[in-house]
Amino acid sequence: MALCTHRSEGFGPVSHRYGHILTSCFLDVILVPLCTWLYLLATIVCFALHRYSRANRTRKSLERQDGDNYKAFADVNIATRPSLWRPWKNGGKTYIASLILYYLLIIAQFLMCILEIVRLSLASLGIGLLPFTFVALVVAGFLRTTSGLRGKVMIWRWLNLGLWICLAATNSVKIAQEVKEGIDSRKGSKYPVVDELTDVSVMVGVYAVLAFIETALKA
Repeated sequence: MALCTHRSEGFGPVSHRYGHILTSCFLDVILVPLCTWLYLLATIVCFALHRYSRANRTRKSLERQDGDNYKAFADVNIATRPSLWRPWKNGGKTYIASLILYYLLIIAQFLMCILEIVRLSLASLGIGLLPFTFVALVVAGFLRTTSGLRGKVMIWRWLNLGLWICLAATNSVKIAQEVKEGIDSRKGSKYPVVDELTDVSVMVGVYAVLAFIETALKA
């Protein structure tokens, strides 16, 4: 599947037909996937920083304690560590309801992304790098479920929040460019601009709600 095909405005960042707008190809290949790339990079960096910081603390602890005492301390620490897979234990009914809604919205966003990709494919327009969004959704859901592997990914909640805001913002740019292009564009095709505009608008709304819930949920 080509990144972009049969898109009259061209491949570059600025449309050949409409000099005042960005091309849909640039949005689908660069701008929207950029959120995922930055999110994954930041997640890896935060995980690495935690590992480095923990290694330094462990080395200093070993220097201060003899091996037996340190081992006993580590065993107790591991034994009392909370489960990675039970985030609902952290709150009451409101928390559980918010968490369920959070996961349902991620599933809904999965379905909306699939819908957009399938319709772009059926219209022979190319799907760009939009499938990268699936990776971001999976990682964000995993970090929420495991509380960032119980803190091994530093500031994971802020990373998730940044992801939702970034995706909402970039898709909003996509909406703005489609409005400038004209809602009657690609009329009669298998994926008219007006239909894509509706789909992307729903996705922006879901990302906005995810960002709101992310700020409301505790670890």
